[in-house]
Amino acid sequence: MGSERARRIVHALTLCIAGGAVALAAIRGLYATGLLAALIAIWVAALGLVDRSLPAPVLAPPPGAVPDEEERRRLIAYLDLSPAPLVALDDNRLSAVNRAARVLLGVGDLVPDPPATLLAALSDTRPGRTATIDLGKGGDIRSFALTTGDLALSGRRTRIGALIDIDAELKAAEAAALRELVQVLSHETVNALTPIVSLADTAVTMLDDPVPPLPQIREAIETVARRAASLHRFGESYRSLARLPPPAPQRIAVLQFASDLAKLFATRWPAIALTVETQNAPAYLIADPDQLTAALWAILQNAAEALHETRNARIVLDVTAHVGRTVITIVDNGPGISSTDETDIFRPFFTTKSQGTGIGLSLARQILRGHSGDLTLASSSPGKTAFEATIPG
Repeated sequence: MGSERARRIVHALTLCIAGGAVALAAIRGLYATGLLAALIAIWVAALGLVDRSLPAPVLAPPPGAVPDEEERRRLIAYLDLSPAPLVALDDNRLSAVNRAARVLLGVGDLVPDPPATLLAALSDTRPGRTATIDLGKGGDIRSFALTTGDLALSGRRTRIGALIDIDAELKAAEAAALRELVQVLSHETVNALTPIVSLADTAVTMLDDPVPPLPQIREAIETVARRAASLHRFGESYRSLARLPPPAPQRIAVLQFASDLAKLFATRWPAIALTVETQNAPAYLIADPDQLTAALWAILQNAAEALHETRNARIVLDVTAHVGRTVITIVDNGPGISSTDETDIFRPFFTTKSQGTGIGLSLARQILRGHSGDLTLASSSPGKTAFEATIPG
């Protein structure tokens, strides 16, 4: 009986934690983490089904040990290994289940003065749902994702809650993003400066000749100037990405907005046919018109540059209203994006073009996410590449 009770408790708590990790990962875009947590949850659930379908083996307890006490100690040891604080609510009594919860709440097993927000969230959050709460004292207030599970023992229901530290997850993600950004910046800067240093040194050496070769010196200096200008453009691109202001939403008439964009495109790329489809578009959008123009222009420019060697080059811009959102799809008939590059195209400064800055798609995605939307690569194959921009409303 003790073994079955312990197994059920571990099963419920593990599902609770895995469910919280899935929800948090989905909210924060950590899709690999979400997939792993989902697999863990499925695995544990499968074990629960298997355990119910097969008779439990009878194991002899160690000499002199009480079975229930042995299982209780083993369960406590398992739970104390969990980094996620686990709490239990039973008849309005809150208990800290493991060491992480005792440290967080600064109590022993029983919480004599439980935070009202935690009690309310535990009572109101049904199993399978996730709530966000703030816990802490003084200046150390942290945000947690709360997920719950119900456990029935001896005819009584106990609600189990797992607290996932959102701030810790965000700090880890920010640190990883910062490391990647520093690597990209240092790589691009060194690549630009290396030929500048070499050519400048060559020009100085040539000036020391009795009869300086002026044409070669001019060529070296002009190359240095071009490389310095390229480095300057790179710096400006980074600044535009880093200093993007928050959007100032306005009511935008979709037909007029799309028509203006098409006219600009025809002026810039007259050899490429742009078709604008607005039959299923909403009458209005709520967005920052300048930022939305910049985002869509970056996608169109990316498509136009991919079509420079394509015969009968054409692009379709389709605006379609869906429930709660508007989808703007931009499709071109270019060569497509290499499968090895699909995961990198939104990374800042990644480019496959000799004169590209690698900022356009990254900036476009940042603008759309600033509007609570997103930009994704819907599909890509030779002859058809489609990007989807979504905006709420």
